[in-house]
Amino acid sequence: MKLSAAAPLRHSAGAVIRIQETTRTLPFYRPAPLTNLPLIYHREHLFPYASYGATETTPVSRAFRMVALENEFLRVEVAPELGGRVYSLFDKRIGKEILFSNPVVKPVRILPIWGFISGGIEFNFPIAHSPTSIAEVGCATGRVGDYGFVRVGEREARTGMEWVVELGLVEGSPALVQRTAFRNHTGAAHPWMSWTIAAVRSTEGTEFVHPPHRVLVHDDRVVEADWPGEGLNWDRNAKQMTALFWKPGSAPQFGAFHHDLGFGLMHLADPAQLPGKKLWTYGHGRHRGWGQGTTEGGFSYCEIESGPLLVQSEKPMFPRGTERRYEEFWVPVHSREACDRAEWPKLKLPPMSDSWLGWRHSAWQTEWEKFRIGEGLLPVSTVVTGIDLEAALHRELERGNTDATQPLALWLAFHGRPEEALQFALTDPSQTSARLAGVILWKALGQPVRAVAHLEAGPLHDPVAVVELDELYAELGLTAQRAELLARAPQHRLVIERRADLALAGAKPAETLRLLTETPWPREHQRYVRTELWKKAKAVLGEPDADVPDFLNEDNLARFGAYWSDQ
Repeated sequence: MKLSAAAPLRHSAGAVIRIQETTRTLPFYRPAPLTNLPLIYHREHLFPYASYGATETTPVSRAFRMVALENEFLRVEVAPELGGRVYSLFDKRIGKEILFSNPVVKPVRILPIWGFISGGIEFNFPIAHSPTSIAEVGCATGRVGDYGFVRVGEREARTGMEWVVELGLVEGSPALVQRTAFRNHTGAAHPWMSWTIAAVRSTEGTEFVHPPHRVLVHDDRVVEADWPGEGLNWDRNAKQMTALFWKPGSAPQFGAFHHDLGFGLMHLADPAQLPGKKLWTYGHGRHRGWGQGTTEGGFSYCEIESGPLLVQSEKPMFPRGTERRYEEFWVPVHSREACDRAEWPKLKLPPMSDSWLGWRHSAWQTEWEKFRIGEGLLPVSTVVTGIDLEAALHRELERGNTDATQPLALWLAFHGRPEEALQFALTDPSQTSARLAGVILWKALGQPVRAVAHLEAGPLHDPVAVVELDELYAELGLTAQRAELLARAPQHRLVIERRADLALAGAKPAETLRLLTETPWPREHQRYVRTELWKKAKAVLGEPDADVPDFLNEDNLARFGAYWSDQ
């Protein structure tokens, strides 16, 4: 890892608050898209964002832009090109990194875009994890008196709602200020959740800190328990991946302290504003490799999470024309006793004004905005659903550009107008529009029989299109067509899953188990296709209670949460 400083943005001789641009050069494992097809009507994916299907096994060296903010106590590095996360929180007093600051950037298969990276303090809106957590977001800096700040945020491409996080330091204070604002200036209400996720080291000496209270435990069960109970507060006692959510009435402070490292991190917030408190750990048992797989060096991590909702099964509607604002603090501590003494920082902060950062940082949104106002050509990228593009796309069609047909169909379908979308999809002779017509008929209009011919005319060189057609055949009981389709399909893990399903439908559970056993599977979090196939095959063989093997690389969490796009 290499740090190099660029010219300071705001830096005067003798100033305590400093803000400057830097770069941090890191090994970067590049992710590869799952498909170029628009993944609309897929609950496991978040249209119009791309989903990732693989990550390269050999990294390349990449210099990531960082904005460093520091006072006499702390140095904070913010990564605008990685979702705006705090990449580093360095405590100058003890010369230690407080966060788990990942030495590599290594996307892994976690919802909703299957390109999650671990480390730092991550900001998520309107879903967790944010679809731009490995993309560039807007960034601005400023200083008011003894207060300096870095702001990150964007107008989100799916819905058009906006978020901004201000990260600030005050001269003389060892607390990192976080002020967050959301707004919905679109014409409709949208589902939302928001969680700030701070990754810290997971060690044998990591203790989670909160006064006695009730918690919801989410592992392979969803149960309530007393905190700390019989050791829930020690990371080493977790034998599998586990989440803990505090019930209403929690304390203003919670966090983690590493007894073996001699430091920790406390979070402070008004529970009336931010009642959500969550801990996440991969534990020290069968799932520890999942955390280690996101990094290098044998490390794992756990998470301190904060949010305005109590649990991650909540995804209410964000009313149009409304805003929400929150304030919270992150405070490094150097002793276990300091955790219990953590107090709300008494700081005089200036108003958070003129904070919204918009879309100009995003080349994707920029080209569609230019097209919308008539200053740019029709983009070839996936249509941005968070922009009102209907009139501009109609205008392009009226000019005779039929390439606008599919973007308009997608935009209409996303906005709940499938009948209109279908009419446009049917006028386009391309394979991708045939597929789109098929999924509209099947998923939105409930006409699976009519959808068959359209999906059959789709781009069946793409495994995603193959899987869609096979799932439709299976729904209609067309076993012979399934066998023919899958026999000629490209080799891909999604196709192998469908072959395993076909074997089960053909009363060949042993073949299902063989395919599942012999295929190397990637780790995929909160996806249970292979797990369900294994259970069904074992049940047919008279072993309904057989264990699900770890080599399927799906976790065993109880079904809980609202991380899918249709929730």
